[in-house]
Amino acid sequence: MTSLRRRIESLTPTQIVLLVFVFAFLIRLAFLATKPHAFTHQLQAGDEPLYHGLAVNLLNGEGYVFEGQPRTYPPPLYPIFIAAVYSTVGAAPSAARVINALLGSLLCALIAWWAILLWGKRSGVIAGLFASLYYPFVQLPTYLMTENLYLPLFVAAMIGTWLSGERKISNPQHGNLWTRPIWAGVFWGLSALTREIAKPIAFLSALWFVVRCSWKQALVLCIAMLLVGLPWSIRNRLVFASHGVNAGALTTPTFDLPFFLRVMPGGLFYMSFGPPGDEPRILGHWNWGSDVKRPEYPSWLPNHMRDQWLKAQAWNYIKANPVEAVIARIPRKLANLLVPFYGTASLPNKLLTSLFYLALLLLSIPSLIKAWKSENFSERTFAELVLLTILFTVAFHSIFYGVVRYRYPIDALLLVFVGRWLKKA
Repeated sequence: MTSLRRRIESLTPTQIVLLVFVFAFLIRLAFLATKPHAFTHQLQAGDEPLYHGLAVNLLNGEGYVFEGQPRTYPPPLYPIFIAAVYSTVGAAPSAARVINALLGSLLCALIAWWAILLWGKRSGVIAGLFASLYYPFVQLPTYLMTENLYLPLFVAAMIGTWLSGERKISNPQHGNLWTRPIWAGVFWGLSALTREIAKPIAFLSALWFVVRCSWKQALVLCIAMLLVGLPWSIRNRLVFASHGVNAGALTTPTFDLPFFLRVMPGGLFYMSFGPPGDEPRILGHWNWGSDVKRPEYPSWLPNHMRDQWLKAQAWNYIKANPVEAVIARIPRKLANLLVPFYGTASLPNKLLTSLFYLALLLLSIPSLIKAWKSENFSERTFAELVLLTILFTVAFHSIFYGVVRYRYPIDALLLVFVGRWLKKA
């Protein structure tokens, strides 16, 4: 044990991060090799056809279009990322899955680096290795899902926010007081262009910044984030203008808000608060038919107006049944978010996922509490930022709707705390 510690201490932080990256990538490649569809053009159910279709249309020069309609949702960064991969190797989902594995390895490296910054090299090793083996994340590259890109961007944004805050207080003369908020804002902007949930978390982080540090730096962070999203907002307005219609005539409601103010489009709003469905429910899911009635579109309604119509139906149901639509659904939404696995998963998958999830909670929660109570400023501010993110994420997805993978940003933050067990005394 002493020899192992000495070897770890002899490594530089860069070497540790690189070793974690390589180890995580090998684990993910090995897992992909066990899935027959991983190296084929086969697409899984869910959002894979949407992301693949958007990427192919971008590659063919047709623009951000799916099934003949310009889209403002989902945010564009992950389809653009897949299109960039396809531009090199052709429209091969298998190549995108390998790149997903690289992104997952980058996430593990970032987790290791953050633990090193907080508690030293030994902590970085244990956090990085646990993240590399964390089964829910090992599975992610198999699917064309935004989480593959979102999680490393989200963690990078959180690191930038935390670094900006703790350096401001601990070393007021530090030369990077403005550089860090800028790159934190850039990563928040990129995160929001991948998954829209990043927007409220970013603004919440900026508010924490105001309380803990400086409103000027918080403003710089927000401006950088908004500038990153500005081209997408301009593109959406130009698309609307070129079609000679208002925003509702495409895939967003008539009272379309600027990108960084919009919470969700009409379809997801209906998924949250539409009339209840009567099909069998599945733990870990929130689905059409089971939790929300499958919409019966009137025959006169054109396809491009469906999103607007769905939002109106959801509002009507909320007004007629506010308690059932909003309050009564919270327990099931909360359970769907916090349960270890999807109900449709195989038994071995459920067992492995539950084992790693419970281990994560047992290893991270005590560390989170200790860090929150610590007299060390870096630890305490880190714990504050993580707690704010956890509380908001749980509250948001309990009110709207959540599934297992929407919890993964929380898991990524908790993985850093695993490293605290091997911090230096």
